[in-house]
Amino acid sequence: MEAIKELKKEFIKNKERFIQIGYNPQTEVYLYKRIFPGGAIVYEVFKRKINKRFNCVSYPGNNAFGYWALTFPKYEQARYYLDNGFIKPS
Repeated sequence: MEAIKELKKEFIKNKERFIQIGYNPQTEVYLYKRIFPGGAIVYEVFKRKINKRFNCVSYPGNNAFGYWALTFPKYEQARYYLDNGFIKPS
């Protein structure tokens, strides 16, 4: 069986820059920094999902956010989910 294609560490989509700044193999959660053209920054955390059709890890689409992907304005908020998985803080 062919190895699963992992996510790119850095890429540009729709003039927005995405940079992987963390992955936790225990929680299987990624953390990306998203930089908009005007310079605004948000942090996206999401569960590792394998696209079996293309044998690759998929970056979440808009419909995933709120379910298996979350966006935060502050790094510390996103870091919590990277460290703990998708368990809401108490």
